[in-house]
Amino acid sequence: MKKQMLSLLNAFYYNAALGADAIRGILSKAKNEHFKLTLYRQLQYYQQQKDQLTQQIQGLYDVPTEPGCMLKLWMDLMIRWKTACHVTDEKLAKMMMQGSQMGIIQLVQHLNHSEKVPAQLQIQGQKILEHEQAFVNELKPFL
Repeated sequence: MKKQMLSLLNAFYYNAALGADAIRGILSKAKNEHFKLTLYRQLQYYQQQKDQLTQQIQGLYDVPTEPGCMLKLWMDLMIRWKTACHVTDEKLAKMMMQGSQMGIIQLVQHLNHSEKVPAQLQIQGQKILEHEQAFVNELKPFL
């Protein structure tokens, strides 16, 4: 069960780490102050998640698994490429929504394959999914 718990906690951590990196990559390109504030609040949420998950993982005598360097490089290059010209808040919101949807799919898959974890961890995952969906909904007005 410990292995499944670590796997699920690392999936939560991975989602927060990638989301935070993506926001850092586009935040300076946003123009609308309300949009910037929305992104910044989500960045703070991801940072809080990472801190909490790090404590949970360390409580199981392990360390969080960071996204790989190649993935981070690829994501950074994709953000730079997609924002090289004609960048608008609408385009940035769409990119963030697509990334969040991919994260939601991955989290649901991990939750569906983690039936032997404590109910508390399943509930934690559901709360993260709800927050991700709420973030997607917050981005819709910027499209």
